[in-house]
Amino acid sequence: MGDLAAIRADGLGKTYGSGPPALDGVDLEVAQGERIGFLGPNGAGKTTFIRCALGVLRPTAGSVAILGHDVGADRMAALAQVGYVPGDLGMIKQVTGRRMLDALARLHPRPPVLQDRLLAALELDPAALAKRIRDYSTGMRQKLGLVAALQHDPPVIILDEPTSGLDPVMQARLLAMLDERAREGRTVFFSSHVLGEVDELCDRVAMVRGGKLLLVRDVDELRRARMRTVEVLFDRHVDPGTYRVDGMGEVRVEGHVHHFTLSGDPGPLLARLGALAPRDITIEAARLEDVFRALYLGDDA
Repeated sequence: MGDLAAIRADGLGKTYGSGPPALDGVDLEVAQGERIGFLGPNGAGKTTFIRCALGVLRPTAGSVAILGHDVGADRMAALAQVGYVPGDLGMIKQVTGRRMLDALARLHPRPPVLQDRLLAALELDPAALAKRIRDYSTGMRQKLGLVAALQHDPPVIILDEPTSGLDPVMQARLLAMLDERAREGRTVFFSSHVLGEVDELCDRVAMVRGGKLLLVRDVDELRRARMRTVEVLFDRHVDPGTYRVDGMGEVRVEGHVHHFTLSGDPGPLLARLGALAPRDITIEAARLEDVFRALYLGDDA
């Protein structure tokens, strides 16, 4: 596939009637082999973007391409590269899981090379596949949808809330499989409200708000930029000025315990503290959830 972007949106816009735009000039490029989390609350434009990327919706402005195939002009060639699980997964409830899975396998131009492996990992045995889908639990339907989407080992994996209905064990297995596929060069586009999953799986995040792309950043970069809470225990009196670095907040001293906040890279602080031989250091890890909340409360800096 060369240097083609896995997903490329240029000025992508979508408006419904006379209302505000659901998407407003979104420019986004996702590299091959990248794991990107697509974040935003309900109504932010996440699902609209995905539906435009799949050709389910026709954009009112701009374009989107999958591995160089323009979705508007050559949709079938674009979709041949994609495995997709929607947030509102629907299936024919009167047929068995096996019949549905085999029918979906025949519709895709790529062979279902990962089917058996996925069925084993997600614990869909022959007895489960012999049942009609109307008798499936929500979690079983979700697992069947995941197998159907991933069984062809697609170059581009697009998942909209994929862990909904899965128990924690299955969630962990799914994340491990997605990580493995990304290491094999597959692209994972992962839309989720569960920020811990995005934090664990993804290399970058894209955040949307009100149809606009708020930011696209490396996950590690966002973590480093957020403020941490630091607690240092000494066994003697220490002047805070001896270890002060850029990004430190006001130090509150309680006996031999020093409390303060830190933004940015903790490396310089740890180097200075190391020379003072503290008894203990506690740094509360920056969380992607904190970044997300701060940005959506209006702290766009």
